Amino acid sequence: MRGFAYTARSVHRPRNRELLYLSRVSVMLAQVLVFVAQSLAQPTASGDNLDDVTLQLKWKHQFQFAGFYAAIEKGFYREAGLNVTLREAESSEGSVKNVLSGEAQFGVASSELVVMRAEGKPVVALAPIFQHSPLILLVLRDSGIENLHELSGKRIMLEPQEAELYAYFESEGISLSKLIVVPNTFDAADLIAGKVDAMSAYSTDEPFRLREAGKEYLVFNPRAGGIDFYGDTLFTSEDQIQRDPDRVRRFLDASLKGWDYALHHSDEIIELILAKYSTRHSREHLQFEAEAARRLIEPDLVEIGYVNPGRWRSIAETYARHGMMPANASLQGFLYERSPSIIPKWMTTALIASIIATVVVLIIAIYLFNLYRIIRKQKELLQAAVDDIKILRGIIPVCSYCKKIRDDKGAWQGMEEYITEHSHVLFSHGICSDCMTKEFGVSHRPDIRPKQG
Repeated sequence: MRGFAYTARSVHRPRNRELLYLSRVSVMLAQVLVFVAQSLAQPTASGDNLDDVTLQLKWKHQFQFAGFYAAIEKGFYREAGLNVTLREAESSEGSVKNVLSGEAQFGVASSELVVMRAEGKPVVALAPIFQHSPLILLVLRDSGIENLHELSGKRIMLEPQEAELYAYFESEGISLSKLIVVPNTFDAADLIAGKVDAMSAYSTDEPFRLREAGKEYLVFNPRAGGIDFYGDTLFTSEDQIQRDPDRVRRFLDASLKGWDYALHHSDEIIELILAKYSTRHSREHLQFEAEAARRLIEPDLVEIGYVNPGRWRSIAETYARHGMMPANASLQGFLYERSPSIIPKWMTTALIASIIATVVVLIIAIYLFNLYRIIRKQKELLQAAVDDIKILRGIIPVCSYCKKIRDDKGAWQGMEEYITEHSHVLFSHGICSDCMTKEFGVSHRPDIRPKQG
């Protein structure tokens, strides 16, 4: 038994070393996971050495650009190593022009970006903020116009870059040559005064003006005709991506973070707009705009800034069908390819949790496998010891009745006494032939018990 006990202790020592090794590996893996999580979750900061960049807006300050205000006010751009200046639009076509000229590094534009790309302009779409375009047509209910076809021969305020509205007319079989297009003043007062019969507008903005004036109106939405374009899209130029791709990534991430904050704290951002940017719109107007913008961004359905390449291709095909861009125009390089490490927070959390779970399961599996090996080894040793005991049992030639030792020299008796004293081995003894005959009347079958007296 001492030999067995010694063997068991010698088996336990490797297990302790293996468990120590596994614990060290677990600590190292945990440290690696923490580092990876921090790398994925934290933007690249530059301390006080901030990159100065300009974002060219497509219109004047209002809730339409709330996410960018939030990114500045809450320090998201600064955390990303950026000092961002916002520039209001001076003209309806200044956004793309200023970015391509280098006056601004980033800009906001509509889906006509894909048309400009087909024309050879090196614009790159980073992320659509609005999943649906806010561009609509407005007419007053008392104008007598009840459907889109009745706009033929009517005065309509439209802009050249509002291509989706032109595509809407074409899809409804209305010839553009029959429209009387006048420059858009973007002032609903002209519609109210009867200077025009219809005007292009943003569903987030001009309808409030009409409500405020007590005017009932009709809305003609391109989506009713199957023209469902993206709305405000954040973009840059190929030159900016080639010069500093990391800065582009940081700007995009911080901007989307700002939009997420703005949609969850709209009242706070409305107060910020009124205090620091513009009082052109009333608080009620900005609240109307915030609610309308949320419906177009759809943050509860998709991630803010979600891009569907197939949808951009569909938009391009719509433009091509109406002769606004070449058919089968290449979109190579038009859509920004985000870094593979830039993934949503929930996905990062799920990835880390999966890795941790995998490591835990692996450690448990290794532990159980080693425990199984130890138990199996101990079982083998125990079986060997039992076999040894079985060999010892019954080999001592001492009769269980007369207690006589067939070895008249007493060697077996001394051996039994020594082994019994130094181990837990129990001995059984046979029955000599004399006792077999005397007690049982036979000279064999030692399994017969003696008669009870």
